[in-house]
Amino acid sequence: MRLTADTFRALYLEYGPRAQGFFMRMTGYDIELSRDLTQDLFTRLWSIRDRYDSQLPFNAWMFTVAYNILRNEHRRQMTVMEYVLSVDKEESMELPDKIEQEQRKSLIHAAVDKLPEPQKAVFLLKYGEDLTITEIAKVCDIPEGTVKSRMFSALKAVREYCKLNEI
Repeated sequence: MRLTADTFRALYLEYGPRAQGFFMRMTGYDIELSRDLTQDLFTRLWSIRDRYDSQLPFNAWMFTVAYNILRNEHRRQMTVMEYVLSVDKEESMELPDKIEQEQRKSLIHAAVDKLPEPQKAVFLLKYGEDLTITEIAKVCDIPEGTVKSRMFSALKAVREYCKLNEI
């Protein structure tokens, strides 16, 4: 598939908000930075449009480039996320039933914000963008086993955070 200006405009309208949402969650809801990164993303996608392989879904290709832009931004800012969460191997894997739906969502958002960047990325690509393990591996340029390991760690950390902060 060749990306023409009209096709690209339509893709921007469809995927731009998703990309900005991904950047917002990954940058701790920094609106201005998220807008800048989204603009950078689509400028970059346009400049490399001839490299697009139509066998890969557009959103997977877009998030691959988005993830790389984000990694470069983190390097530029020399930002290091250091959160250590202990996880009890014997804990229940279910969120407590007594937490109401809105409280649960708020708690989960707070927990995801605290994840280390590699875990946060795979978590958001899976649950925020509905990418498959294979697509996430391509986006992050890591083996599928690493995606699964990071996802497992992210889920345990989110559950532990929720358990420790339940009402």
